[in-house]
Amino acid sequence: MVKLAIDLMGSDLGPEELSKGLKDFLSETPDCQVEVFGDEKALQPLFAGADRVSIHPADTVVPMEVSPFEFLRKYRTSSMFLACQTAGKDTSIDGVVSSGSTGGFLTACHTLVGRIPGVVREGLAAPFITAKPGHQTLILDIGASNYCTAEELVCFARIGKIYASRVFHRTDPKVFLLSNGLEEGKGLKETVEAYQLLKGDPSFGGLSEARDALDGTKDVIVTTGYPGNIFLKGTEGTAELMMGMLKKAFTKNLRTKIGYLLAKPGLKEMKRNLDYRATGGAVLLGVKKVAVKSHGNSNAYAFLNAVRLAYNMVKAGLVKGLEEELAQR
Repeated sequence: MVKLAIDLMGSDLGPEELSKGLKDFLSETPDCQVEVFGDEKALQPLFAGADRVSIHPADTVVPMEVSPFEFLRKYRTSSMFLACQTAGKDTSIDGVVSSGSTGGFLTACHTLVGRIPGVVREGLAAPFITAKPGHQTLILDIGASNYCTAEELVCFARIGKIYASRVFHRTDPKVFLLSNGLEEGKGLKETVEAYQLLKGDPSFGGLSEARDALDGTKDVIVTTGYPGNIFLKGTEGTAELMMGMLKKAFTKNLRTKIGYLLAKPGLKEMKRNLDYRATGGAVLLGVKKVAVKSHGNSNAYAFLNAVRLAYNMVKAGLVKGLEEELAQR
C-alpha cells in the first residue's frame, strides 16, 4: 500500500477544488492511502465516508511569499509544515504533495524530510512535453536555486538520469546542459565548468539551446535555477499565447469558423499537449521521500495529475534508486 501525505491548503482555488482531484485519484488507485492536512472543519465534509483518507488538523496556511526563516519560525502548525514533518518522521509514508508556497515547500522538504546522502543539492525538476508524442524531457533546476556550482549541476545530471531511467523508463538516457550555443565553452561559468566534468561520461550529450530543448531527442536537460525558471515560465506563456492567437484567428469570420470545424480534432489534441496541468507539477529530487509541488492555481485535474505523479514515482522506486545509485559513488 502506497501512503502519501497531502497538504490541501494554500492553493488559489482552495481545498474543495483540490479534494475533487484527490477523490478522483483514490477512485482509480485502490492501493493508495492518504494522510490529508488542513482545516479540519473544511475537510471533514469533503471526505465524509471516503475510504483510505485520514484527516490531520492544521490551523494555519503558509502564504505564497515566505522566507525560509519566516516559514520555520511562524508556520510550524501549518498544513504544509505538518505534512512534510510527518513525511520525514513516519517511515510508512512514501511521499508528500502540496499546491502551496514553493519557497515554503522547498524549505520544509529540505529541513523536515531531509536530503539523500550523496546529494550535493536538491533540484526542482519538471517533466515537459516535447515534439515527439509520448516523450517527455526532464528539466532541472527550474527555480530551487538561482545560482548553482558546477558540482551541483553534475549532481543534477546524475539524479536527473536516474529519474529518466526509473520514471520515464528510458534505457541509457542522455543528459544535456542548457546553454546559449552548442560550441564547447558556451554558457555561464558554472555551465562551462560542468561541461568539463561531464565530458567523459557516456550519458552526456553535450549542450542544448532552448529552442531545441523540447525537440524530443533529449531525456534530461540540466541548468541553473534562474535560467531554468525563465525557461519554464517562458514556455508556459508561449503555449498560452499560441492558443489565444489561434482562437482569435479562427473566430475572425465565417470562413475561419468553418476552418476551425475542420481543424477542431487536431486543435483539441494540441491544446491537451500544451496544457501544463497534464504533467502534474514540479518534483523536488534529492530528498528522502517523493516530493511533488503542484501549481498554485491547480484545479481538480491538475491536482489529480500531481498526486498521480507522486504515486507513479513511488511505484517506480525512485527514492530507493537514488539512494542505491548515489551510495555507489
